[in-house]
Amino acid sequence: MAAALTSSLRPLFLRSLPLFRPDALIPTLQPYLAWASPILALPALRSLWELFPPFLLAVPKKKTSHSRKAMRSANKGLKDKLNIVNCPGCGNAKLAHHLCSTCYSEISRGWKAEKRKELQGQKD
Repeated sequence: MAAALTSSLRPLFLRSLPLFRPDALIPTLQPYLAWASPILALPALRSLWELFPPFLLAVPKKKTSHSRKAMRSANKGLKDKLNIVNCPGCGNAKLAHHLCSTCYSEISRGWKAEKRKELQGQKD
């Protein structure tokens, strides 16, 4: 990154020098050139394309048609669930090793009702 910045500053720095000759420099610029000497030693980039590897520039040449997209996603359809069982508490269908949504909603409603009664009892 620093090399890219310094090589991009090189033409600006050289343009600011009088007549591009080091012997024609004003003596007051000598202290400032001490830090700029590594900049002058760096090679200049011919273009911005040298910074990027070729795979970063890869883009599709044409739009992918709807039929090609459909063919690619044809095998991504919904799959049948084979682990559906009946809940022993209420008899509704549920996934094996999961909570029954009907039973859970009844229990949670009961807990919330008890909580409300406790809060009303504390307020009174």
